[in-house]
Formats: sequence, structure tokens, C-alpha cells
Amino acid sequence: MENDLIVEELNQLLKGTHMGIRIFEDLREKLQSERLKKEFHGLLDKLKMHAHSLNALIQTCGGEPVEGAGFKGMLTDAMEMLKNLSLHNDKDVLQEALNNMNMAQKALHSFREKHQMLNDQMKKTMDIMHEDYASMSHMLSKYLIEFQ
Repeated sequence: MENDLIVEELNQLLKGTHMGIRIFEDLREKLQSERLKKEFHGLLDKLKMHAHSLNALIQTCGGEPVEGAGFKGMLTDAMEMLKNLSLHNDKDVLQEALNNMNMAQKALHSFREKHQMLNDQMKKTMDIMHEDYASMSHMLSKYLIEFQ
């Protein structure tokens, strides 16, 4: 039962990661600064690595990883992309990216709070994701100050 719950919640994190990848791809296209586009490429690489790690964890637990964000996620993606149409400068794009990173951090924190007794590999993956999210948020915050 516990294993099924962990697989279900890992799949929720994976769906969120898929959504994050799509949103960051959309945001990258709206950037004007080539330097920021390169930074977003690096952010996307990290998010894709997280998706790969979550896939592996789910399979290790005997579960089937989700392929995408699901129907609800697709609707949310569509709403986000419509909202992103109103972004007209790099500062706005950075702020939206930071907002999305904050949501990702909250989802990861919630998972970690629910599952204090993770196996070593899961704990390591969650720690890496936590550190990556913190550094990504910090980088976005620094650029947001620069582009004020």
C-alpha cells in the first residue's frame, strides 16, 4: 500500500516536472536576451534530468511512469501558455519562471514532508532536486534584479 502511494505521488511530481518543462520551453521562446535563452536551456536540461530520475525511481518501485502531464496538466499548460502571451519583456518572463519554480519547490517540499522515511536512492534524488530548485530560483532572482 505504502509503495503504491509513493509511486502515485512520484508520478504527481513527474507530471509537474513535465508541465514545468513545457512552461519553461514556452518562456524561453519569449525571452529577448540570448544570454537568458542559454540559461533557460540549462534550466531545461536540469528539469529533464529530474524527469529521468523520477522515471527511474517509479520503475524501481514497480510502477509505470506517466508519459506527460495528463489531461488536467494539459489544460493547465494551455492556461499557462495563454497567460504567458501577456509577457512582453524579459523581466516579466523571469518573474513568471520564478513563480513556477516556487510552485515546484512547494510540491517537492510537500512530498518530502509526507515521506520522511525514504530509501537512500529516493532521498538522494529528492535532495538533488531540492538543491537544484534552490539554485535555479537563486539564479532567476539574480537575473530579475539585473533586469529591473
